[in-house]
Amino acid sequence: MTKNMEYTPERITDLYNKYVDMVYRICFMFFKNEIDTEDAVQAIFMKVIEKEPTFASIEHEKAWLIVTAQNHCKNQLKHWWQKRIEFDSVAHDSVHHDEESGVLELVLKLPDKFKLPIYLHYYEGYSTDEIAQMLDVNASTLRSRLKKGRELLKLGIGGEGDE
Repeated sequence: MTKNMEYTPERITDLYNKYVDMVYRICFMFFKNEIDTEDAVQAIFMKVIEKEPTFASIEHEKAWLIVTAQNHCKNQLKHWWQKRIEFDSVAHDSVHHDEESGVLELVLKLPDKFKLPIYLHYYEGYSTDEIAQMLDVNASTLRSRLKKGRELLKLGIGGEGDE
């Protein structure tokens, strides 16, 4: 909610409908399975209801959800019971975007330090400086990760260069 907005059931429903796909995709990048992803999405929106944060703008609202989703997923993956599950063996056919699903599938296979920056930059439209601030990394480090992530994606797509 931006300043002076009440947390009514209608406003929470609007917030959920507006950002659920984005939060789902971020969580899916971490968990790589539908069940844990849906649990995480539910927990993140419960945090909105419980904390009733005040946002300076719509961009602040979106950034708060991104950072909250990332932190929640990282915390869940630290638990001992999560470490015992082999996530790579779980099929992830639940990504709902037809045209982008092939590329998004490749993005999901990237190492963690490249995955979220690539997603935030190309799918959510954030600048490198904004992403660096959200992820608490140096902007030049983030640009290096984006470059390396793009190179890895090109190899995955089959654009191996000038051979």
